[in-house]
Amino acid sequence: MDQTALITESDCCGNGCVNCVLNVGYRKTSNDNLEGKRNIISEYQKFRLSNKYPHSLMGRDDDNGNGVEVFELHFCVANLPDGVEDFALMIPAGYHVMMRQHLVTGLVCLRPYSPFWVDSLAMEFKILVNLAPCGQMSRFIIELKVGDFVEFRGPIGPDEYFSNTKTERNVFIITQGVAIAATIRIVQEILDNEEDFSRVFQLACYKDIEHAFFRDTLRDFNKYWNYKSHVYLAHQRCPHGMCKTAECTGECTWFQKQLLYKEKVHLRRFTDSELSNISKDLVGNGTESVFIIAGSNNFQESVTNIIKKSTLESSNTKIVLL
Repeated sequence: MDQTALITESDCCGNGCVNCVLNVGYRKTSNDNLEGKRNIISEYQKFRLSNKYPHSLMGRDDDNGNGVEVFELHFCVANLPDGVEDFALMIPAGYHVMMRQHLVTGLVCLRPYSPFWVDSLAMEFKILVNLAPCGQMSRFIIELKVGDFVEFRGPIGPDEYFSNTKTERNVFIITQGVAIAATIRIVQEILDNEEDFSRVFQLACYKDIEHAFFRDTLRDFNKYWNYKSHVYLAHQRCPHGMCKTAECTGECTWFQKQLLYKEKVHLRRFTDSELSNISKDLVGNGTESVFIIAGSNNFQESVTNIIKKSTLESSNTKIVLL
């Protein structure tokens, strides 16, 4: 099923998708403040756009010659029902929300997005959106203005990830581009849980440093004892050919000035050898390893094959696709 779906009100595409974007459900929450509350987003609910600003404006074109812009969108609930104190916004880490747009043709355009920030009691959330002008939903979002209303439903996704407690575990989070947004809250949930002894290895793959999202967030995560991040830039170039090569060497003055303090950035693709090097820091043999992969279908398939070919693949290995 295409991530952006034009469907009728019957919703189901009938293809029996394993990870259907319409699979709505959520785990129990341990937050006592949410005990007994109903989820405001379990049915389509209007949310007001309270802020819209560029996360990064590249000023470049994609492979099809279309300009690409990345925006952060901040939504808050609108038209609260009676008994608002009985409601909360419950979107577990790693889950998506479905944005719905009604078309003049009578069809409906649906697109799942992963909130990277949620305030459950205030019923607000933020998403990161990669816009391509040729996309139906992208055109809709480009025209959105602060104060406009948008319909969302959720949370969407299989119950495959859960917070761990009191046992050691290796958690690999491997992401492509803006898909890292889907994993930010997963990492935060692990690091904030003092009873979760997981070791987290975040491997963020980008085109170049100008397309590297949430670098400041990764820097803050690296202050925790059980977290390490690596950034991979597949096609880094220098302005004005400072490295005098087709690809940047990483040694030029311009590139060095782009780096954050102690930031681990590799000017190459993520490969099986990278996974082997990182695995040297794993906790004991036989410990459970969880791989959370977020990106395009091709990226997920490629990374899954790398994992299955590695020595880390075992009966104690779990792979979760976001």
